[in-house]
Amino acid sequence: MKILSFAANVILAFVIYTSSTGLAEQIPPAEQVVFRTLNGIPMHEIPVQKYADAEFIIKVDGKVEEQIWETVPAYDNMIVTTPFTGQPGAFATKIRMAATDKGMYVSSVMFQPNETLTRRLSARDQFLDRDVFGFVMDTSGEGLFAYWFMVALGDSLTDGKVLPERRYENDWDGAWLGRSAEFEGGWSVEMFLPWSMFNIPKGDGPRDIGFAASRHISSFNERYQWPGHPYSTPQFVTALNNFVVDGVQPKKQFSLIPYVAAVQDSARDRNEIRGGFDLNWKPSTLLELTLSLNPDFGAVEADDVVLNLTALETFFPEKRLFFLEGNEVFATTPRSNSGNAYRELSNEDYANTSRRAFVSDFFPSPLSLLNTRRIGGTFNQMTLPADVNLNRGERDLPTDLLGAVKFTGSYDDLRYGILAAAEDESVWLGTDALGKPVDVMAEGREFSVVRFLYEKSERNRVGIGYLGTLASGPQYDAQVHGFDMHYALANGNLSSDLQLIASDVDGLTGHGGVLDIRYVSSQTFQHKLEFDYFDQSVDINDLGFLSRNNYRGAQYVWSYTKPASGKLNKGTRGTLVVRHQSNLSAGQGIDSGIYWRQKIELPGRNTFRSLFAYLPEYYEDLDSRGNGAYRAEKRLYWNLLWATDASKMFSFSSGFGRFQENLGGWSGKASAGVTMRFTDSLYMDFDVKYTRRKGWIVHQGQRYFGAYDGLDWQPSVDVNWFLTPGHQLRFSLQWAGVKMSENGFYTVPEQDGDLVIATRTQPDHDFTVSLLTTQIRYRWEIAPLTDLFVVYNRGNQLPFRHRDEFSELFSDTFQDPIVNTLIAKFRYRFGN
Repeated sequence: MKILSFAANVILAFVIYTSSTGLAEQIPPAEQVVFRTLNGIPMHEIPVQKYADAEFIIKVDGKVEEQIWETVPAYDNMIVTTPFTGQPGAFATKIRMAATDKGMYVSSVMFQPNETLTRRLSARDQFLDRDVFGFVMDTSGEGLFAYWFMVALGDSLTDGKVLPERRYENDWDGAWLGRSAEFEGGWSVEMFLPWSMFNIPKGDGPRDIGFAASRHISSFNERYQWPGHPYSTPQFVTALNNFVVDGVQPKKQFSLIPYVAAVQDSARDRNEIRGGFDLNWKPSTLLELTLSLNPDFGAVEADDVVLNLTALETFFPEKRLFFLEGNEVFATTPRSNSGNAYRELSNEDYANTSRRAFVSDFFPSPLSLLNTRRIGGTFNQMTLPADVNLNRGERDLPTDLLGAVKFTGSYDDLRYGILAAAEDESVWLGTDALGKPVDVMAEGREFSVVRFLYEKSERNRVGIGYLGTLASGPQYDAQVHGFDMHYALANGNLSSDLQLIASDVDGLTGHGGVLDIRYVSSQTFQHKLEFDYFDQSVDINDLGFLSRNNYRGAQYVWSYTKPASGKLNKGTRGTLVVRHQSNLSAGQGIDSGIYWRQKIELPGRNTFRSLFAYLPEYYEDLDSRGNGAYRAEKRLYWNLLWATDASKMFSFSSGFGRFQENLGGWSGKASAGVTMRFTDSLYMDFDVKYTRRKGWIVHQGQRYFGAYDGLDWQPSVDVNWFLTPGHQLRFSLQWAGVKMSENGFYTVPEQDGDLVIATRTQPDHDFTVSLLTTQIRYRWEIAPLTDLFVVYNRGNQLPFRHRDEFSELFSDTFQDPIVNTLIAKFRYRFGN
């Protein structure tokens, strides 16, 4: 019956398409040639006509009904890539492209039975299971990086940049237009992509621009793409189609985005009105200037709640527009982006067919010479008087910025970037020995970054770059110099990235480096080797991010992707990872393991994920905070996760796992979640994670550790209501509650080794943890980069308590919060 229903839908769509009037019957002949093939997949070259601005006048509303569209050739070369068949799609897709002096117009008329259309609204850059049309452009035509744009049915937009070969980033938000519309027999999209938004090299005569188009059909769980490369192909950015257009030149760009914000900070009893602006000026490809004066980096976005009682720092991604614009030039290796590290170790394709739930344990933090969250982040150079007690939460507050400026540009094969920022003085609130309020103040820090990158891709891709950073503060200065080299064969089967690092922090110098080698043996199998070395003194964390130093290590990653192999297996992908790291100071193994991750797509759009790990004995040398290392037992870990069809009104995920603690005790974990889509514009996500610990080893100061039994609850709620595509009301809440009972007290031996039973420094060391972040946000997206925000933030971290019930921990986090702000912010973009 399902086969008959599918066939009926195909026939219906064909009848509608062939019998419809208007554009479908008036398509000019499409000129195209196959200029290259990759694994049998053709890449086409087509001409694109350039119209005068006064000649090509349309209203970007998604309807593709203006008469001028009838003069533009339409192309339908879509291939089914998910699941990969290598065959044309069952439903017609008519893509048109036209250029003017101002920009590029793209339209797509997509035929499909109306009852199978899936329309869901979301915030910008959010991925959901729905019908989507996407377009990719490499305006240089050299395969060094490209821009991607997506319009979903219902007008939700997604955009970003992609670096070779599939290093997708959605941090960039461009000023472009995209709209969708339904018609009898399908839906359609129109895009306007202004040239001023792109980096376009100078040149005379016809210009070659790489492009790709894609379409996701939610109801049939299919993805069409032109060119039709499967996800496992080693090339993408360097294997695009090509269109030839004459008369397109780089455009000057100017935009001024002033803002005004009113902030009521009840936690610190401070109210203020802020004003400032962001300015962007790009007179040519040689130079782009971005200036932010008195920037407002207020909390209109909230970080996730992360429970971390280890000595390793938690990495949080950048969310501020100023630092995201043009940031690709500052990326020195694929490891500098946390998303790339996750993709390579999990081999995920991020399909939206099932509820989005992942097994995320044992992923390393990114390694980045420039972590812009340091700028305006928590202050680390404060001199605290001995008789002052700080108020709770003061150390974790961000620092206000006075201003920031960024220059980026390119000349032939050389790209560059310069970034500078200055903080306002930092003020912490506390009390003196008599209990009187005092302000502890220090001059703000100054940050500077310089980046040069030379890349050539006439045949094989070769690159060499330098990135230097300087963080100056009232106590010390920190300098870092990094040299990176890149090489990739033209076919994408072999590539390598080398990063060398030298640091100087207040006269203490250090060195380190990484080398990554990737080899694609087939569309099914890929291999990667990673080598790391960081001495005991290297330190890049004043402006970069390195989870630890004092180690050397190697890692091998074997990735595999198999298409459908039966009725019960619609596709399998996974990785096998072997890792070993040892410290340099004592030659002790500090992080080793064998990890097997797998994802299986099942009938009914269900997904099963699993992770199995074997962890040999190792030495924990960081959690004692410089007081020695103790030996941990060998351990086992497993976790299973099931997710159901995301197209349903209710989709679910559930997981269960077991793992051993450092002294061998077995702990258990479980997770559950549900997404409720009441309408296309109203949905709610609810998730909860539960962990029962047995023998959890937690540092208790100096050389002491405690072993703990107890519970860890982490619920979260996210409700989104889109009154219209541009009006969003969102409520989010994340809480982490921990209640632990100590059942053993230990000390690290003087010569390192097994933990030794010690005498308790108090009757017991039981503790609780309660972390809360909640936000209510209204956003009105008036136009690209023109918004009105009204945001309420409330957050808290209770001090350790001896004993408490979970209900009390949760309710008490709402009392006396350390974050309690109401923000109203309006920004408006002026410019071309």
